[in-house]
Amino acid sequence: MRLNSIILAWFLSLLAGLSTSVGCLIIVVTGKLGKRHLNFSMGLASGVMLTVAFLSLIDKALGMNAGHYTVVAGFIIGAVSIMVLDAKIPHIFSAKEYGPANERLVKTGILVAIGITLHNVPEGLAVMAGYAYLPKLGYLVAIAIALHNIPEGIAVATPLYAAGMGRRKVFTITFLSGLVEPLGAVIGSFMLVLPFQFVLPLLLSIAGGVMTFVTADELIPTAYAHGHKHEVAIGLIAGFTLMLVLTSAFRL
Repeated sequence: MRLNSIILAWFLSLLAGLSTSVGCLIIVVTGKLGKRHLNFSMGLASGVMLTVAFLSLIDKALGMNAGHYTVVAGFIIGAVSIMVLDAKIPHIFSAKEYGPANERLVKTGILVAIGITLHNVPEGLAVMAGYAYLPKLGYLVAIAIALHNIPEGIAVATPLYAAGMGRRKVFTITFLSGLVEPLGAVIGSFMLVLPFQFVLPLLLSIAGGVMTFVTADELIPTAYAHGHKHEVAIGLIAGFTLMLVLTSAFRL
């Protein structure tokens, strides 16, 4: 990849990471997001992530003649790596934690922020891998991750704001959690320098595994735990539809 392409992919990953701030703004402006709206947003993010993971990343990796075993190995590596990270530093936030200001809410928000920060690294790698294959795919992956990061921004901001923390401090913490995502893009750019044909399809499939696990383990279960299942289903369908339209528009 040329230096200007690497810089642009890095910038895309930065924008995707900073979309957590959008979720934060929703909380500091409205005070609290209704469960129906939260469930819809999580369902939407789930549909977007799954569509990009399989229709774009995995599909493109399979078409690069690196062998199906390379794609399978990459998918497993991506899913298992994020699974291990999630086990060590979980960051799922439950709406049941909504409540009066107390120290527990502050700890919850900080832990969620730390978890999301670490999980953003492989997401940055996903943007770089997609862009390296085709710039349009990089844009699509960045959009998917950005939509996924908005509910995560809500997850960080809600307990902190409920605990009485000032809006500026809540925004700062959420903003900083998204700044780490470009680190994954930098790691991906170094890996792409390796002179092996299987590196790019491996990275694409790793990205697909990461996005699939994040969706299956976090977004969908957490959304359904809040109730209002129809909103989750509607969000899923809307997410699938949105990505199908964008895929067609980008001619991927």
